[in-house]
Amino acid sequence: MKEILYEKTEQRLLEKECDPRQATMLAQWSAADHSGSLRNDTETLYVTKNGDYFIVYEGGLGSGFHTLPGVATWFGGTYTRTISPADAHAWCQETGNYDALSSHATFCALSLCMKQ
Repeated sequence: MKEILYEKTEQRLLEKECDPRQATMLAQWSAADHSGSLRNDTETLYVTKNGDYFIVYEGGLGSGFHTLPGVATWFGGTYTRTISPADAHAWCQETGNYDALSSHATFCALSLCMKQ
């Protein structure tokens, strides 16, 4: 119980820092085969005005974000996690968000560095 309360407090603080309403959405991935179910998974990548990247995971009771490190909840809802620019770039590649890779300046720079 103590772990769940700690996680909830930590998440509230992180959600305050990483507010999607104050950030720019770069890309989104959704497990279409589970849409609207307890296993629904949606991941949305954002960047703040300060250049900090974060992903908001949303899903039902059986969604995949429960397997992420640091997630102790067993129920559905949302989970916010900060990531590095390189991890955000890799996430876009893994999820097929090629528009974000070609239109976001930081990702374009990272792509050039990786080619060299």
